[in-house]
Order: sequence, then C-alpha cells, then structure tokens
Amino acid sequence: MSTTAQVDTDAPPPAPDPGALSARRAVGLVAGREINSRMRTKSFVLSTLGLVVALGVYTLIILFSKEGPAKVGVDRDAAALRPMLTAVADRATDVDFEFVTIDGEGEGDRDGDRAEKLLRDGDVAAVISGDTAGPTMTVERETDPDLLAVVNAAVAEERTTRELEREGVDPVDFAQRVASSATQTKALEPSGNSAAEQFALILSSTGLLYFFFIVYGIMLAQGVVEEKTSRVVELLLSSIRPWQLLAGKLIGVAVVGVTQLVLLGGAAVVLAEGTGAISLPTAVAGTLVTMGVWFLLGFFLFAAMLAAAAARVSRQEDLQAVVQPVMVLITTPFVLGIALLSKNAHDPVIEWLSLVPPLSPILMPARMLLGIAPAWQVAVSLVLAVAALAGLTRIAGRMYANSVLRSGSRVPLAESLRLR
Repeated sequence: MSTTAQVDTDAPPPAPDPGALSARRAVGLVAGREINSRMRTKSFVLSTLGLVVALGVYTLIILFSKEGPAKVGVDRDAAALRPMLTAVADRATDVDFEFVTIDGEGEGDRDGDRAEKLLRDGDVAAVISGDTAGPTMTVERETDPDLLAVVNAAVAEERTTRELEREGVDPVDFAQRVASSATQTKALEPSGNSAAEQFALILSSTGLLYFFFIVYGIMLAQGVVEEKTSRVVELLLSSIRPWQLLAGKLIGVAVVGVTQLVLLGGAAVVLAEGTGAISLPTAVAGTLVTMGVWFLLGFFLFAAMLAAAAARVSRQEDLQAVVQPVMVLITTPFVLGIALLSKNAHDPVIEWLSLVPPLSPILMPARMLLGIAPAWQVAVSLVLAVAALAGLTRIAGRMYANSVLRSGSRVPLAESLRLR
C-alpha cells in the first residue's frame, strides 16, 4: 500500500537563514558591491579630475595673490637715510619693504609733484622726504604702522650714529656691544606660515573634510532610499542581517571616499611643494595619514546617522527633511573652523571645541595641520571620537533595522529607536 504526500502549495516558502553567511563574508560582499559600483562610474572619475583642477586653480590664486615687498620712495633730501631704512627693515621678520630713490623726471618737475604722482598711481606706498633728522612721510590715505615703526627706528639709529661720531665713539663697536645685550625670544608654538598661508591651510583642511562628509554621506543616504524604493533591500535582507548590510555599505563608501581623498591629498602636496605656494608641515606623509584617520572617524560618525535617518523614508523627496539635523552637525564645525581658527587659532574656545565630537573630525585636523595641537589634545579627541562612534553606530543600527523594511509614510523617530 502506497501513500502520497500532500503538499500545501499555499504555504509560504521557508525563510532563508540569515546566518547562512558569516558576518565577515556578508559585510565584505556588501562593501565590495559598493566599491565596484561607485568607483567604476564616470562621475567618480570626472569628480576626481574636477577637484584636482580646482586645487590647481586655488594654488594659482594663492600664487598670484602673494604681493611683493611694498615700495617706499625716498627723495633726494632724505637719500642718506635709505641705507639705515633698509637695514632696519631687513632685521624685522614680519615686514617687507623696498626703499627706492625718487627724483623729478625733468628739469621742470619737482620732487613733490613726482611723489604725489607715484602715490596716486599706487607705485609706492609712501614717500619719505626732508632732513634725515626729522623726515616727513607722505601717504595717500592711511599710514602703515609697521612702516612708521621702521622709519622711526631708522631715524633714531641715524641720530644715534651721528651723536656717537661727534663724541668720538665708534658706532660699529657700540652697536655690537648693544646687540650682544639684546633680548632673545622663544616661541612655545612657533608658526612657519604667514597669515595668508594659515588661512589657506584652514580652508583647505576643513573645506575638504566638510565636502567629503557631505558628498559621500548624502550618496549613502540616497542609496538607502533607492534600495527601499526598488525593493532591493528586501532581497538583500533575505540573506544577511540589517546591521551587516549597513556595515558593508558604510565600509564600501568609506573606501571610495578615502581613495579620492588620498588622490586629492597627494595632488595637493605635489602642487604645494612644486609651486611653493604653501609651507606644509615637515611630516607630510604623517599629515596625510592623520587626515585619512579623521576622515574615517568623521565619515562613520556622520554617515551612520545619515543612513539611519534615510531608512525612515521611502521616497527621495522626503530625504532632505530627515537628514537636515545631521547636515547641521556637519556644517557647524566647518563654519566654526573658518570663523574662529582664522581669527585666533590659539583661542581656548576652539581648543576645547576641537576635543568634542562631532566637532572634532573637522576642527582637530585643521589644528594639527597648523601645528598647534598638543599630543594630549589629539589623543583625547581621538578617544572621545571613538567612544561617540561606538555609541552612535549602535543607535543608528537600531534605527536602520527598525525602519529599512517599512515602506509608505515616514517612520516616526520613536518607533525607529524602539527596542525589539
């Protein structure tokens, strides 16, 4: 006697076992998919080339914006003061003046007319005239305090030299004895960059990280919504767990971002070293590695929140509203970095803000690039950033798991955070 097994054709197929793949294998497959799909696109190649060109243009702007020494005219009556003016200006490290002798162009021209013409045409910043014991400095509008200090010092030295010679004292010997008693200065945190170079370093470091956080964070968020809309995420989560999918996407996009960041960083170093536009830190390779570490920390921190927020919606039109709070967290340190670091890089406020995530991934690299961040502050900021990353990724993973399979209207924040 034989029996026939009855099969229930209406019963749903058995659910695939999410543990069929190891966690490492699952994350690796998702990460590889993200890397291959993004790095082979024309947009990646074109955007990289475009950013390199932008760096080149920025370098040219810095080069052409650098002005030579300000020219200062010295008329015939004060010509004897010119060597002393040049000597005093050369001793000063923070001023750059070139003293040139001016004279009338013809017999009918007066020195005063010639000086006025040079000033109004912008050929000279000032004109020194009159007796060496009490010269007159003529400017078009405002007197440069640095130039005035140089002129006063030169006049004083010239007068001192004359008085010493009158008393039978050798001015050279006297100057050497005075110089041997000069006060020596020592800077705790010396800066090898000018104000313009410091601003360029601040803008390039904070701007580059801000740009990458925004671009790749939004790219990840849009990918999450796209997978929900096309129902691809349902197929993926039939084989792997939600946290594995999120981790793989984060790692994959981060690799793409680091690759482009390294390419741009290398191009920036080549341009800076080749043109001399900016004085870079001595350990350039270490600086690039540091920038890469901070990019990874900042990207995982911000991108995890962006991906979790994006999982709450099913349409690209709703994406802007849910990611706006995270965008504010990314924009705030960039604005603070430009405003505060450019004003006073040693301000205690910016020092303490650079320790606290989510501000540290943008502010601390800028301070390190300027060479003003002590090792203990860097260590503290790294520890706090890692701790914040660990906590926020757990929260983001919960939001992602609770929201990514739900379609339709926006998932309320309370429900996305609910423990299951």
